[in-house]
Amino acid sequence: MKHKGLIWIIMIAVVLFLATKPDFQTASKKLYVDSKQEISKAIANINARQASNEISVNPQSNSSSSLNANTNGTTPTEDVIHGHKLSNVYYYHFADNTPQDVRKMFLSAVNIYNQTGLVKLIAGAGTQQQNQIKFSIYDKKMTSSQRGTIELGLGGPEVIQQSGVNAYTVNHASASLNMQYIGSIRLSVAVHELGHALGLAHSGNRNSVMYPVDQGRTTLSKGDLAGLKTIYK
Repeated sequence: MKHKGLIWIIMIAVVLFLATKPDFQTASKKLYVDSKQEISKAIANINARQASNEISVNPQSNSSSSLNANTNGTTPTEDVIHGHKLSNVYYYHFADNTPQDVRKMFLSAVNIYNQTGLVKLIAGAGTQQQNQIKFSIYDKKMTSSQRGTIELGLGGPEVIQQSGVNAYTVNHASASLNMQYIGSIRLSVAVHELGHALGLAHSGNRNSVMYPVDQGRTTLSKGDLAGLKTIYK
């Protein structure tokens, strides 16, 4: 143990002696500068990768269906509506605090779906026994663990069933835009979230309005139309 302690004393003395030499000091400074530059480059690369990440429309979708990898296939439908026969007529209304620019986006989205002839969306509150869609806004900021994705909106169906003599099955759906991010107030996001409300799930086809990362698309693909047909035959 005594020899081991002596070795440590000698090593420390050598290091202190070298530290007083100009060459050693120069090398130390160069090592420090080089290390600092490498750290800066690494941080810059990380920031660049984060900045280039695609912006998700709805990274936490209400849909539990897997993405459709077949680019020519039918857009999947939300699990909650499977096995239910729904009317293709919906009554829609806005939450009182919905801004005009958001209302404009959703009204344009309504027009796009109405033009398909597969569904009929009518302004109004509707009754408990009629399909309804409520348009609204919310405010959600991504946490540090969610960096790289931005939730622009939420949407989905809520199937209500009444059994008995006056049995009925209806969808009281909702579609909302996240006001925390200005990029959410766009037609492509409104079309996507309204698609969820009507029962469409995420698609793996980039040409689909239901692709989970916003592509700026506002025209329903053949797969999207086929998906709607499976719900509203």
